Amino acid sequence: MYHYTAFGLHIHSEISLPELADGDPHSTSDVYIRQGAVELPAMRPTTIYRRGIRAFFGQDEQNALYLDWAGIASFKASGGNELVVSPLASEANVISLFTVSEALGLILFQKEYFLLHASSVEVGDEAWCFMGMPGAGKSSTAAAFIKAGCRLLSDDLTAITFDETGKPVIVPAYPQLKIWEKTVSGLHYDQSDLEPVSEGVRKFAYHPREQFPTRPVPLKKVFFLHKARNKPAIQQMNLAEIPGEMLRNFPLATELMSGDNLKKHFVQSIQCARSAELLRRRRPEGFDNLEKWVEASIREQLIAE
Repeated sequence: MYHYTAFGLHIHSEISLPELADGDPHSTSDVYIRQGAVELPAMRPTTIYRRGIRAFFGQDEQNALYLDWAGIASFKASGGNELVVSPLASEANVISLFTVSEALGLILFQKEYFLLHASSVEVGDEAWCFMGMPGAGKSSTAAAFIKAGCRLLSDDLTAITFDETGKPVIVPAYPQLKIWEKTVSGLHYDQSDLEPVSEGVRKFAYHPREQFPTRPVPLKKVFFLHKARNKPAIQQMNLAEIPGEMLRNFPLATELMSGDNLKKHFVQSIQCARSAELLRRRRPEGFDNLEKWVEASIREQLIAE
């Protein structure tokens, strides 16, 4: 049995998940991950891809949620506290990669976390979040902030909860940031500090385990990154357009966004907008300009604090 922590949860697992932070073996389990058979219901294709393989999604009459990647693994999430993994691939690192991504996201969804396909970092005492279309530079931007001394909160999957006053806080995920080879070179990361990622692409993983935060951090800025030269470099977002943008960055199957779930997502998007500054930001061209923007942003934040 393995014991981990991620997204503020104690996770007991029958399979190895080395991406996650080590947990207390004496803790009460919030989530139990076990290996077993998964009988899939009717499944539909999603827009979720890993290693070039499309995920299929399904839901049964008991509201259990399913994901299936052909040739890799099938997953069943039940009640927000159990994730069953039925592996097909033989490589343990591949099974772990798929487990700690959208599969674990199904559990977070059942626990009613507000989820975004985004990277986030801690700047001073604030959480800053980066979203955008594939290739917009989410992970590269986060990597630049981390190189400048900020702490990683999440990579790819960002989970938000709301405190007793209704204000959003980002719950730290786990200490791994995946960055492209060109980002490693452009930001001058030391490759001896990195590990190759099992995604079939030239990506590397950075593991800031010693500095990884454990407590939720107040959300204060959300950047919707883009590369369009015909748009302003930075622009405040209109309140009316925020729910739609947040919805476009929902990281799981779109079938989950209907009825009460869709209404709740809309309300929580507005809650985020009332507490945080939401901005469209053209990603600076070139890594030198990215680092200059990051340094200026951190300096302004420190002065403000």
